[in-house]
Amino acid sequence: MFNLQQILSEFKLKNTELLFNMIEQMNVSGMIQDPRVIEAVRNIRIEDFITNEMIETFIPPDYNLPITDKIIKPILAKLFSIFYSNRPLPFYNDRIYGRSTGAPHIIVIMAQLLEINENDSVLICGSKSGYFESIIQDLDKNVRVFIVEKVPQIFEITKGNLERTDKTKDVKIINTDPILSIDDLPVKEFDKILFTGYIHKLPEKIFNILTIGGLCVIPIGNLHSQTLMRYFKTGKDMYDEEDCLKVIFSPLITDYVEKN
Repeated sequence: MFNLQQILSEFKLKNTELLFNMIEQMNVSGMIQDPRVIEAVRNIRIEDFITNEMIETFIPPDYNLPITDKIIKPILAKLFSIFYSNRPLPFYNDRIYGRSTGAPHIIVIMAQLLEINENDSVLICGSKSGYFESIIQDLDKNVRVFIVEKVPQIFEITKGNLERTDKTKDVKIINTDPILSIDDLPVKEFDKILFTGYIHKLPEKIFNILTIGGLCVIPIGNLHSQTLMRYFKTGKDMYDEEDCLKVIFSPLITDYVEKN
């Protein structure tokens, strides 16, 4: 048997220098404009968002021997090597619904594009394991974050992470369709909305729940070409838009069928 939290504590200490080096590289490049983001990335550690369920998805299904730290540690070492090399860390390894945290530099960019203000209500469509969502909440302690996740297994991983890191007061997750069921959420309007998967265009249902003066960050495009867009709601039926950068995201998991 193994004690995952003890193993993660060891990695957390060992990875601290890697974290600071990565932040410094992003800072020197001019990528980080908001000093709150530096503090949030320092405060919210990826090691706190690793679960037994996540690790098990990286163990071959035909492996029948006891799972020990000799099996777990190389898996974690590989995952953290990926993350601290500024690449996405996969937290749910599945052929259909595989999901990653997003690369650290993309996390930083998206966090800044949201322009988080005090008392903002933030909607995140598609979970990033609770890690990214906790960074957003750390930018301002009065921010309320709501995650909508359709895939039950990803919902459970995220929910467990939020409970274990004591984030459930300010970061809520709901297991439902991030577009079709949006009207059923306990909050009816949001100041900031972020999509973690691409879609072909901004759905009207999402635009309608965005406050006037609010903004939405969303990857728009298809499997081969996507642009991270910002939509600024300037009136009931009016908005400005901004092309931010070219990206590659997986599709948003939803049963929503887009109209031509």
